[in-house]
Amino acid sequence: MLYGILFTHRNSPGEVRERIYKFWEETLEKDLPGIKEKVLLVTCYRVELYLRVDKNKKEVIKNIIPPVLLKYPEIVNSPSRIFEHIVIVGTGADSPAIGEPEVLGQVKDAYEKAKEKGWVSKYLVRAFERAIFTAKKIREETKLQFGSMSIPRIVSLYLKDFSREYKNIRCLIVGTGEMGISISKYLYQERIPFAIATKSEERAKFLKEHAKLDTIVYTSETLPLYVPHFTAVIFATNTEEYLLKPEHLKSKDNPKIIIDLGFPRNVDPEVRNLNKIKFHQIDEFKKIIEERVKEKENLLSYVKFRAKRESEKFERWIKKEEEILKIFEFVDLKTDKILKGYEDNGKLRKILEKMKKFYLYPTLKSLRSGKPIEEIIKNWIK
Repeated sequence: MLYGILFTHRNSPGEVRERIYKFWEETLEKDLPGIKEKVLLVTCYRVELYLRVDKNKKEVIKNIIPPVLLKYPEIVNSPSRIFEHIVIVGTGADSPAIGEPEVLGQVKDAYEKAKEKGWVSKYLVRAFERAIFTAKKIREETKLQFGSMSIPRIVSLYLKDFSREYKNIRCLIVGTGEMGISISKYLYQERIPFAIATKSEERAKFLKEHAKLDTIVYTSETLPLYVPHFTAVIFATNTEEYLLKPEHLKSKDNPKIIIDLGFPRNVDPEVRNLNKIKFHQIDEFKKIIEERVKEKENLLSYVKFRAKRESEKFERWIKKEEEILKIFEFVDLKTDKILKGYEDNGKLRKILEKMKKFYLYPTLKSLRSGKPIEEIIKNWIK
């Protein structure tokens, strides 16, 4: 049984998404009874957990969400709806910045990370690989990403406007993940001077040598020392603690702008109360993005239509696999009954296993392909 537990910008405030992200980040590393497969997807606007659960282990869902947060998420248990949702998310059609290019990469990364950890097998592998392929194809068909206003793009345009007032503007980007790198590309296009900060010496060396970027290696103790030397500082990391607090900003040369795009939040919100500092958080950019949504409403209808059609194919695949599983369960039950009368049944079991695969092949091939079993047997005998 597949489940999607969806904490998104539509049903959960940022603080709730942070809490469930921290909880799942720790919990999912454990071996959880009843959970066969799992993928955790985290973006700026969503924290979503996809699961395959034993049929008789529905209570697992309740155990994996703290009671105080149960009222927030949308819980989906229809395979077709789960697949459809992953496709729509991957196209960028469900993002405030419709068509944003970063989200498909984030879906891929979440799936690849789950694969590396051994969290996925047949069902979620099929779901994510087909959904990613479909989302990419839809983006190519619709050109949904063109003209979209992503968060990195909006930030770069905001800083460009600000640079007209302060000619010697210099920015610091904290974080070298997808968000940080995207912002650096846009700042470079706008010819706004910047440095990029990372905790990794290896990452800093790579960016300096291959991308010719001005890099800084920081720790949580040294970062506040760098901040006053920049006009604008953009935070875009996934750190568990505040990297910047009001007590770090006592210098007369504080930055004019601080932007917190991190998830969880990187900057203590109390910073907004300090004089002469413009403080912005990621949710504040939503209004700008929402204005662009109307321009792409017709395309959204087509995206949903295509995602729906592909989700129906996935639903049919799931049903076939369930039928095949029932056949195997039945054969295994009969095999066990036959072997009960034999003390040394190791060799006999191996023979029966080979026979099972041999004789079941035409049936399973027919179920999976949709071709008549007579045709498959005829070709198989040849």
